[in-house]
Amino acid sequence: MHRLSVIALLATALSIADAEAGERTHYLDLINRAHDRIVSVVATPAGSDTWSELLEGHAIAGGGGVATVEVVADQCAQDIRVEFADGRRALYPAIDLCRHRGLRIQPLSARSANAMIAARQDAAPAALPVED
Repeated sequence: MHRLSVIALLATALSIADAEAGERTHYLDLINRAHDRIVSVVATPAGSDTWSELLEGHAIAGGGGVATVEVVADQCAQDIRVEFADGRRALYPAIDLCRHRGLRIQPLSARSANAMIAARQDAAPAALPVED
């Protein structure tokens, strides 16, 4: 009888570990401080190339538009790619969705039309995206 209880306990523990290792839902608050409208936001596990659209046909207005998107992933670090209405795109690599819930997209720098600055919410340090 005691042996059966131990086996049942181990089986339960293994199934819980598998469930925790599976996909989780993360929510990402996007704040568009850039002047242009965002028409696409896609995500992939950091370093991967399997992109998933997060906006699903919606857009985020420039100048302060806000949207919360749902990211279903089995790892915290996600590459986020943002596309603007004028066709410009920027890649924000390895955003840790377990530690940070927001991404603030800033206007283009006056010195460089190709660089965008992203500052994460929750007082996270600024991050420079890679031009995609």
